[in-house]
Amino acid sequence: MSGHVTLVTGGTGFLGSHLVEALRRRGKAVRTCGRGARPPGLADDVDYRQADLTAGPLDALVEGTGAIVHAAGAASSTSTPQEMEAVNVAGTQHLLEAAYEAGVPRVVYVSTSSVYGKEVALPQPVVEEAECHPGPGYAESKWRAEQAAWEFTRKGLPVTVLRPATIFGPGAVKLVASTILDAAIERHAGLGAFSVPREPVEMRLVHVDDVVAACLHLAQVDAAPGRAFNLDSGVYPSSHEVAAAVTRALGMALELTDDPTPGLSYEERQATHDRMLAAGMRGDIILSKQRIRYLNKANRNNRLSLAALAGTGFRPRVTGIPGAIQANAGWYAEHRWII
Repeated sequence: MSGHVTLVTGGTGFLGSHLVEALRRRGKAVRTCGRGARPPGLADDVDYRQADLTAGPLDALVEGTGAIVHAAGAASSTSTPQEMEAVNVAGTQHLLEAAYEAGVPRVVYVSTSSVYGKEVALPQPVVEEAECHPGPGYAESKWRAEQAAWEFTRKGLPVTVLRPATIFGPGAVKLVASTILDAAIERHAGLGAFSVPREPVEMRLVHVDDVVAACLHLAQVDAAPGRAFNLDSGVYPSSHEVAAAVTRALGMALELTDDPTPGLSYEERQATHDRMLAAGMRGDIILSKQRIRYLNKANRNNRLSLAALAGTGFRPRVTGIPGAIQANAGWYAEHRWII
């Protein structure tokens, strides 16, 4: 990436903003894009281009780039199936076409480990060559975007695909973040204990810092183009460990229960959430209708092989997941994403 501008799509989103800042800290020239006018708060030295990936043309967006990290995407928690089709599939196709025509020397596409699916049991640890069975919606749209990446790889565009597990860290708005919000809501409502199902679920997580580091690493490794790489933390805490980290951060007790619907109802949570917003809490974190939805998401294909990524010289550094989640909850409190 030396001597060239790096284009980060989705640069004002969760992962993209971390990528932009990491590149700036390294003294690299950075470009990002969005459909609207330049967003407030974006650093002055970041080249911002108004562009719609779903529509094109994108020639002006990719001109002069030495690398592209395609982190933009639409998720099921915030987007319709039509939006996921437009952004994740058509948007990726348009970007890759422009990159191919411009002869961009390196592209990293951020996909998801959800492409493996969870309905069909795969040999574990799951290797990148395993047959994928993505579920409908988000995972399927990311899988179809991967197929576009391989199509352009065969034409000669050097594309690398990264398949991270659930990403958490400062600025995330769903999954682990929503679990932290659920606990904060019940604390605000006066509950001293946070109830979770007695049957533990194994979690598959990776810190945003490791995803950023992997993206920038793969953008420079000669052996990376034309390949997919799994990424998680390499450790698999239980839902109990995750919940315990959250409760420690919030000063609550952890309660294991056989009650299938513990805690507050959605209506009670929503009412408490409204009171918290009125008291000055930011509304960035998604309040999911299903309480602690993420902690109930079991996946029979949970364990990923990290051998391919290790073969390029990269290993995740954030492996103390409970401690990182506890610190993450502290960040949300400090920035008033929870109160």
